[in-house]
Amino acid sequence: MKQSVIHYVLSRLYQLGITDVFGVLGDYAFPINDAISEDQHLRWIGSSNELNAAYAADGYARLKGVAAVNTAYGVGELSALNALAGAYAEHLPVFHLVGMPNTTTQRARALVHHTLGNGEFDLFYHLAAPVVCARAIITPENCAAETERQRQPPVEQPWLPHSDGPS
Repeated sequence: MKQSVIHYVLSRLYQLGITDVFGVLGDYAFPINDAISEDQHLRWIGSSNELNAAYAADGYARLKGVAAVNTAYGVGELSALNALAGAYAEHLPVFHLVGMPNTTTQRARALVHHTLGNGEFDLFYHLAAPVVCARAIITPENCAAETERQRQPPVEQPWLPHSDGPS
């Protein structure tokens, strides 16, 4: 059976030493939430909101060396951004996994919740750019290359990869 995009990403994060993923359940993030919960090596740690989840990941990275947080597209990722910017400033390696609307919805520029209603699905991805060292919208076509690129710590900048992925 072929491995899904999120299962590949999670297996590579586990190989870095991540065993706990913090986050908030959300409709666009459900495929990621489910994959984490089904993985025998990972533990889902739910939080009351995305900011708390990202701060928990920050603390985890301080103790364990690397961490991951999972949020839903739009409001979820924006809520986590303050804590992620703090982790970036402190040079803490925190992976941010964001569940996005599916590619069919994006291609149609459909009006859906968690958006600004303008059909631009990469807006929040671009907003994160100043406070992450690497970012990618992970697809089946680029999954392996982008995951490996983001797993490599940069030489002279904080290591805070940001991965979005259509659900």
